[in-house]
Amino acid sequence: MKAATALLLLKAATIGVVLTGVVHATPLTGQSALDLEAQKIRFPIASSAVSGDYTAAVLTAGSTGDFDQTPAKRKSPIKAFLLSAAVPGLGQWYYGSRIKPFVFLGVEVTAWSMYFKWHGEGEDLTDAFEAFNRLHWSRYDYENRYLAWTYGETDDDSIVATEVSHHLPETETQQYFEMTGKYDQFAWGWDDAVLDGHTLDDYNGTDNLPPRINGLPSTTPYSSRRLDYEQQRYDANSKFDRARKMIMVSIANRLASAMEAFLVTRHKNQSAGDGKSGFLSQVKVDARLKSYHERHDTPFVKFTYIF
Repeated sequence: MKAATALLLLKAATIGVVLTGVVHATPLTGQSALDLEAQKIRFPIASSAVSGDYTAAVLTAGSTGDFDQTPAKRKSPIKAFLLSAAVPGLGQWYYGSRIKPFVFLGVEVTAWSMYFKWHGEGEDLTDAFEAFNRLHWSRYDYENRYLAWTYGETDDDSIVATEVSHHLPETETQQYFEMTGKYDQFAWGWDDAVLDGHTLDDYNGTDNLPPRINGLPSTTPYSSRRLDYEQQRYDANSKFDRARKMIMVSIANRLASAMEAFLVTRHKNQSAGDGKSGFLSQVKVDARLKSYHERHDTPFVKFTYIF
């Protein structure tokens, strides 16, 4: 009987020693010996934890990145899109690029710089050809001499004739400066207009009338100043056309920057595995019942969109 009791005490002591060793092997982790053996296989630094130096193991893991499971911060594709739509390149800076922002912003700055340059040159050329028109084209010669002598009227609105199909504005509008150089019926208003060697001064309005301009070369006086004037208008309009193209370049650059920012930001989110890159996944729905009265519950649904 005593021998049996002694044997039971010996077995109990052996189990106690084993359990004590397990407890001392994992004082900080709270893991079993089996878990620690698995950690040895998974992480080379787990042996430090087994020996009791768990703090050193954690520090070592932090330095190697083995325990760094912090997910990358999610960026909003919609926000990136809006930022680049407002300022090209800003959405790229938002999602982390440090080269693309300067590319898109550089295109934008260049486009607007060229716009202001060409628009300003167009304005200067416009002022120049308008001054040229005032100096060399005469409303008096056109209305009080050519129209009065040829048609008996000083107002082209009152003349019913196919060759007088355009009516001169009363003020110096954009249309006024365009018409006086563009259409043949206003050719006699130029101070160097000549037809078959005859100037407007050679017609007296009574016996010798200037011919009606019907669009034929034989009835349209030639004016080198008119041709020069039309070239000046063409040059000014060309500058304005170039300026307008720069606006289109700016719009295209903003769209390209915005779409690139949106797609890259969404791709980064997908690569990070956050599962929130879709539009619907950014909408949070909170449904609940709230009781404001003793016997009635009121349902509420709250929608939150994450930018």
